Amino acid sequence: MELTIEHLSKRYSNGVQALDDVSLIIPTGMFGLLGPNGAGKSTLMRILATLLESDSGTATLGQVDVLKQKDEVRKRLGYLPQEFGVYPKVSAYEMLSHIALLKGITVGRKELVHALLQRVNLYDHRRKSLSSFSGGMKQRFGIAQALIGDPQLIIVDEPTAGLDPGERNRFYNLLSEIGENVIVILSTHIVEDVKELCPNMAVIDKGKLLYSGSPENALSALNGKIWSRFIQKSEVENFTNNYRVISTRMVSGRPLIHVFSESDPGNGFSAADVDLEDVFFSKIAGLN
Repeated sequence: MELTIEHLSKRYSNGVQALDDVSLIIPTGMFGLLGPNGAGKSTLMRILATLLESDSGTATLGQVDVLKQKDEVRKRLGYLPQEFGVYPKVSAYEMLSHIALLKGITVGRKELVHALLQRVNLYDHRRKSLSSFSGGMKQRFGIAQALIGDPQLIIVDEPTAGLDPGERNRFYNLLSEIGENVIVILSTHIVEDVKELCPNMAVIDKGKLLYSGSPENALSALNGKIWSRFIQKSEVENFTNNYRVISTRMVSGRPLIHVFSESDPGNGFSAADVDLEDVFFSKIAGLN
């Protein structure tokens, strides 16, 4: 099963070109869609989730036309948006049972709900109101509702934003397990999410597709081209003007800059161990 996207474009009424001729092939497994806030990720996810119309282009899930056969897509779709509303005083069991009923599941609904709550490690909390859940618990509940109906395509939009490290790791493990047999699109601006989970990825910015492939190939393409150096805070502007700086971050109170250069830039720089953040920032900067 593959999700094939071809020449998808979307411009909003305010003139913003949210998607600009995006083409992607997304296979079974975890697929990371990486980009800064406002890159067009959520627009793409909403189109694939049948919540938004595109201006042009096509998208097919196997033999299903995503843009025209919306009811068929919804039967095969699990969706966890960045913000999803729930009735706060309702228990996890009652809410999940209600969602299952809305999806047309009547026979064996109780057993299904129990099985899903166990899968996301919320069974012991099934009688608690959703308002009492932590951020990580709410996200795991969100995955449980997305799994109702054995979907072929699961879309999760910025799922780990605001989670503490422990909750994030539990969520990683759950997504990794789910992604073994279905297409899971993980839309995020957090590089670590993609690094930990996804054998395939894409980078999108300002509506344009900048990279599609494996993280390993993207990292290999940058080998020997990323250089780092600690500088003084007062030197940041000067180095930015004279080098192709792709990122600056504070380490123990001092700026550590990464620059892109085909050869050793000298001036105290040393070769850096390339990571996915370097890939992300270099693509956004239009380098390599």
